[in-house]
Amino acid sequence: MKLEGNQKLQAPRQDIWDMLMDPEIIAGVIPGCEEFRVEGNGVFRSKLTIGIAAIKGTYSAQIDLVDKNPPESFKLKMVGTGARGFLNGEVIIRLEDQGEETVLHYAAENHVGGQIAAIGQRIISPAAKMIVKQGFRSLEKQVTGRDT
Repeated sequence: MKLEGNQKLQAPRQDIWDMLMDPEIIAGVIPGCEEFRVEGNGVFRSKLTIGIAAIKGTYSAQIDLVDKNPPESFKLKMVGTGARGFLNGEVIIRLEDQGEETVLHYAAENHVGGQIAAIGQRIISPAAKMIVKQGFRSLEKQVTGRDT
């Protein structure tokens, strides 16, 4: 499954970059993140609870921030496993200056397997879009200090 889009954020690009490199901010914008710990040099371990329709599962995941080009772009890779299946994916994040604002562009490709994959693409795609929106709402709250 592929997802692409962008989000305008009310802060300069360097500020957004710094936030996205902060483990506490990363943990706060990942929907369903229950645990998040730094393993070292852009590698993190997390525990996520994600639900799609009637299928809800807890996943142990490794998240890697790679191909960093400060303050313009990076790639986030995730490999997660749980009792209900697996989820693997990567997203390329690109930050574009627009005056005092920043446009965050993302292009993601994700793969799921197990019970989650069995429920079909009709449910997975809208659920993934909803999870992305939740993440952006959380990031916007971090940027502005208020709910959007």
